[in-house]
Amino acid sequence: MSMGLPPASPAAAALDWCLLQPKDLDAVAALHQVSCAGMSAQLVKPENRQFLASLLQGRGHIFGARAGDLLVAYGLLQHDLLPDDNPRPLLGVAPYRLLAKLAGAAVAPHWRGQGLQRSLIARRMAHADSRALLYVTAAPSNYPSWHNLLACGFVVRGLQLCYGGFPRYLLAHDPSTPAPLATNTATGADSFVDVDSLDLARQHALLHAGWQGVAPGSAAGSLRWVPAPGAAAGAPP
Repeated sequence: MSMGLPPASPAAAALDWCLLQPKDLDAVAALHQVSCAGMSAQLVKPENRQFLASLLQGRGHIFGARAGDLLVAYGLLQHDLLPDDNPRPLLGVAPYRLLAKLAGAAVAPHWRGQGLQRSLIARRMAHADSRALLYVTAAPSNYPSWHNLLACGFVVRGLQLCYGGFPRYLLAHDPSTPAPLATNTATGADSFVDVDSLDLARQHALLHAGWQGVAPGSAAGSLRWVPAPGAAAGAPP
C-alpha cells in the first residue's frame, strides 16, 4: 500500500525507524507500561507481554523509533488474527476478505506532540498487504487517537463494546473503496452532521442508517458524519 508519510518535526525526523525484533521485547514492554501510566482501560487497552512477544515472533510486526539506543515509540501491525477478533460482519465485508489490524501504539510522554502517532499509522499502512482492509479500534474519548486515524484516511464504521465492556470506535481503511467526502458542497446542508463523540446513542443511530464518521467536527470533541459512499443523502437520523 503506497502513501506518503506525513511531515514530522525535525526531532522526529532524526529518529531511527526500524522493524523491531524479538530481542527488543523488554524495551517494547517497558515503553508500553510508561505510555499507559495513569490512563484507564476505558481510554487505552493494556497489553500483556505475551501478546507483544507473539507479534515479534511472527503474528505481525512492531515498528519502532529510537533516539540513540532508547525506544521512544512503537506501532503494532497484526495480520494473524484470532477467530473472535473478526470485524467483518460489523464492517459488512465478505467472510474471506483479507484483514490486518493496527493493534496499538505507544509514544514516550516526553516525545508526544511531535507527530509520531501519525507517522506510526502511515508506516504501518505502507507496510501492510495492499489487498488488506485495515482496521483499528479507538475510544470515543481518546480524541488524539481517532483524530490521527481520520487524518490518515480511516473512517468510523462501527461502535461497539469491547476489551471488558468499554466503548470503541471501529475504524477501517479499505483501499478498494473511495473515501467519503467530509463536506456538504455537493449534496446540500443535510448531508453531514457533527455529533459529540460521547453521544453513543446518536452515533449508533447514524451507523444503523448507513452513515460514517469521517473527520473531526467543528466543535471540540465532535465527529463529522456523512452518508456512506453510494448511500442516499438526506436528513440525518
